[in-house]
Amino acid sequence: MLTDNSALREVHAELVDHYGPVPEAVDNLFEVAQFRQHARRAGLSDITAQGKFVRFAPVELPESAQLRLKRLYPGTVLKPALRTVLVPLPTTARIGGKPLHGREVLTWCRQLIDAVMLNDVSAAAQVGTTR
Repeated sequence: MLTDNSALREVHAELVDHYGPVPEAVDNLFEVAQFRQHARRAGLSDITAQGKFVRFAPVELPESAQLRLKRLYPGTVLKPALRTVLVPLPTTARIGGKPLHGREVLTWCRQLIDAVMLNDVSAAAQVGTTR
């Protein structure tokens, strides 16, 4: 199992060295692997689509992070007893927007993890200015 981003980069570079440019599907797999490592560093073991929400677990947030989460991601449902957070699926616009797909969802999830779970103030500011 590859446990850090540098190991992933080495494997990717070796693939490119041996076989040339890799297909987009392979790049996507590497991006998902990097995202999973990032989520684990934040203490998350479960991130799944659940209806009209993305479910993050296990999550234990201080009150300040809970407030930030609800401010940055309106419609979020906190379930402290289950250590779960349900965040509405991302869309291109708050009203009438189309759902994001693929790498855009990974980027959105990474921003949420940085801004809320890892308490990155600059990431929170970026989320606040892009919505």
